Amino acid sequence: MESPAASGHRTRPRIGILPGDPNGVGPELLAKLLADLDDETKADVLVIGDAHVIEAGARTAGVAVSLPERTADAEAMAESEAAHLVMETIAPDNVTPGKATGAAGRSMLKTLEAAVDLAAAGMIDGVCFAPLNKSALHLGGMTEADEMQHIAAHLGVKGLARELNAVEGLWTTRVTSHVALKDVGGLINEEAILAAMRRLHDTISDVGVERPRLAVAALNPHAGDNGNFGREEIDIIAPAVERAKAEGFDVVGPWPPDSVFLLGKDGRVDGIVAMYHDQSQIAMKLLGFDRSLTLLGGLPVPVTSPAQGSAYDIVGKGVARVSALRFAFDLVVTLATRRIARARSA
Repeated sequence: MESPAASGHRTRPRIGILPGDPNGVGPELLAKLLADLDDETKADVLVIGDAHVIEAGARTAGVAVSLPERTADAEAMAESEAAHLVMETIAPDNVTPGKATGAAGRSMLKTLEAAVDLAAAGMIDGVCFAPLNKSALHLGGMTEADEMQHIAAHLGVKGLARELNAVEGLWTTRVTSHVALKDVGGLINEEAILAAMRRLHDTISDVGVERPRLAVAALNPHAGDNGNFGREEIDIIAPAVERAKAEGFDVVGPWPPDSVFLLGKDGRVDGIVAMYHDQSQIAMKLLGFDRSLTLLGGLPVPVTSPAQGSAYDIVGKGVARVSALRFAFDLVVTLATRRIARARSA
């Protein structure tokens, strides 16, 4: 579904930006991102979170952040400038830098839910959040496997929500994600692989690639070696690839997992479907840890974040690199702008 904002009420998107884990590097990264924005930025921003968390991040980053405060009503949201929707989600005394805590988890969940509610109501056109911490989210009461599934449940999304990652034009998604490795094999089937391919294809198309070229990774070493190391490639993955070709996809596979990312690195494919989390994440982070981003696909509004974590080991040092958050912000602006343009032309 499209948000009401996508119906053409704005020509320039408004993006909600969250500080992420208050005990991590997120507030510092947010401050650095805000300091980096200028008159050429193609979106308005609405920072969502606690004033003291934002101020602490600015002090660590060594920058000044001063934004007019807004309330979450339609009249206030009509203002087209950078602003701060002030929330009270965590007491200053409960901020404990470098630690995963329930208080921090509850703070992250409250800001996430507030942001996606604003997006669903059409008051913002996309969401970009600084790094979260899954341990803290679970300590704070999240019962889903990850923040993407939590957002989907919060919004009542019934379809397939899937995490995608990108580094400098190469996109990946995976058939299974935050599950134990011992459970992966039982979760791989043709329909799940096809769903991942379709989501990846549509996402790459949304960012402007007319005919995405895809590759599908095998599950087993050497793509199963003709069944000697497992039959998933023969019985499941290859048939899914053939079905995708019949649907018109430009796709190859199953490709040995120890070499499939060379296809992306060399520019021979635009996207890769992996079978499980680390099969893609290790490769992508090696390709560009400080440039990789995450898109939460399948949600009614674009939601992005950097692929990096909360980096407790460097909290407060002022050395966290903002590049991945900037790439995530730029992507959500692109996606939101394209949605608005499509709605205005409909």
